[in-house]
Amino acid sequence: MAFPFMRAFIALLLWLTWFPSGLSRRSRPRKNPKLTSQDVTVIIPTLEGCGDELVETIRSILENQPFEILLVTIEANRKKAERMLDVMPASKSRIRLFTVTHPNKRRQMTRAIPEVRTPITLLADDDVSWPSTVLPWILAPFEKDERYGGVVTCQRLRRAVAPTLSQRIWGFLGALYLERRNFDCGATTNLDGGLPCMSGRTVAYRTKILQDEGFTYAFTNEEWWFGRYQLNADDDNFITRWMVSHGWETFMQYHPEAEVLTTLEDNPRFLKQCARWSRSNWRSNLTSMCDEKHIW
Repeated sequence: MAFPFMRAFIALLLWLTWFPSGLSRRSRPRKNPKLTSQDVTVIIPTLEGCGDELVETIRSILENQPFEILLVTIEANRKKAERMLDVMPASKSRIRLFTVTHPNKRRQMTRAIPEVRTPITLLADDDVSWPSTVLPWILAPFEKDERYGGVVTCQRLRRAVAPTLSQRIWGFLGALYLERRNFDCGATTNLDGGLPCMSGRTVAYRTKILQDEGFTYAFTNEEWWFGRYQLNADDDNFITRWMVSHGWETFMQYHPEAEVLTTLEDNPRFLKQCARWSRSNWRSNLTSMCDEKHIW
């Protein structure tokens, strides 16, 4: 566990030494941008299809006025999702609902991706809150260079209301994880343009990348351990490696205007989240180094 923190600390020192102005001056939105919020479609995969967190996610996204939201849940929860959308303003014209038979985030994403009609597709988890300024900052790198295929945001923990002492402790650990990840990704973006992972909590891609038939097949048929197992987790790691292997540049917008709030477990289940992230990391890193080998 110590190595990622040490790497991040060294990267932060190099960033502060070599790039004191930070990222914000290099990626500010233009006064008259060609890409606007109407060029963005947001895909939200969700299991439950309803709930207070999802309502808050949709509310904050609608405030940014994207072209539309594509909500994808499982067929068993269709009715619950429909009831939720019926009582939400603007849901009829700006939100479309899709379902898949079984819970599978990759299948849910690929169910909605062919339905996108805008040049930018933004993937968001169902437990995030956006600031009202996030879309111009996400779109800025796409405008500045055609080579940029993906842009990811920085993240901060959305704290519990009136937390207990236990929730404060677990929340502190979660906040540390997100902040460490912010300056790790921000530093590596500045140093060499690389990113360890384009976090799926809120990330934007050029639609043509995700709608490519080769991407769809590879994304839904990824195998692990010499083809013995089909891999359904690690969707954001897969897309990050796909960007590298197909020559697309990536960018992290490390700026308060592009900072989204997210939730993490504020109880001992946080340790299970850490174990899941750990499995994802070593699986993806071994694939990058020993199988695909593009990073070399």
